[in-house]
Amino acid sequence: MSQRQKAKKQRGRKDHWLPQGYLRGFIAPSRALEDKPLWSFQRHTQKWESLSTSEIAFGKGFYDHASGTDYSVVTHPDSVFARLEREFPQRREQMAANQFATWQEHKNFLLEFMQMMRSRSPLAVQQQEAEVRKLRGSRITSVSPDVRSVQVDSLEPRPLPEHTVRNWTISRVLQDAQSGVSWMGGMDWCLRYTDDEAQPFCTTDQALIVIGTAPDQPMSMEVLAHPDTVVIFPLCWRACIFGSPLKFDKPYDRAHPTQPASLRADQKRLAHRFVISPVVF
Repeated sequence: MSQRQKAKKQRGRKDHWLPQGYLRGFIAPSRALEDKPLWSFQRHTQKWESLSTSEIAFGKGFYDHASGTDYSVVTHPDSVFARLEREFPQRREQMAANQFATWQEHKNFLLEFMQMMRSRSPLAVQQQEAEVRKLRGSRITSVSPDVRSVQVDSLEPRPLPEHTVRNWTISRVLQDAQSGVSWMGGMDWCLRYTDDEAQPFCTTDQALIVIGTAPDQPMSMEVLAHPDTVVIFPLCWRACIFGSPLKFDKPYDRAHPTQPASLRADQKRLAHRFVISPVVF
């Protein structure tokens, strides 16, 4: 297969920013045999609809590099996402086998997965693009034989070309996704679980959300360090992990009966596009 054919095959795919393996964790056991087992609350219509995992949280060519890019010299998203996507459902099932009691054995992996999910989300991609668009530069037209000097087409830096904006945006997204535990290593974490299908944990188009005194501010180190900040990442309808700059009283416990309902209300309010749930609420 030629390089051009490979590039064509890699472009315009159905790229899920919420992996289907992750979404399957929010299917209620009572709906497991349904063709469209997930419930989705659409923020713009304020209505519920039933969907399959393949019908939501994707964009055609969402992680594509710019047209004409040589894919042999850039990092492809599959090489960054594949291992974590593949391993997450396996680990989730291992933890679910004992009511998530051994979740801390998987904590570093879960934080790494969570960082990837945050980095690849539509909001993160949008924020990365906004930062790249602030950059200015000139095109190098020639390099001296001793490589000590260059000539540029203009001494006045200009906005970057669109293909450069796109490629730098995707490159920064992938670099962020590979940063591992990152800032999360400085927070305390706990897990809460439920076995009540009628009172489940849910997820949103962003998966990871931050609540606190200033939930509408962009996530920053200042916001994350605030003592009122809580980082929330649902693993599936049965379990959710929470992060805080402060220490939790218990690293593992059954969720209080009102906690999933309260969290669902926050998610419905804070979701940018949709909420994914095993039940209508």
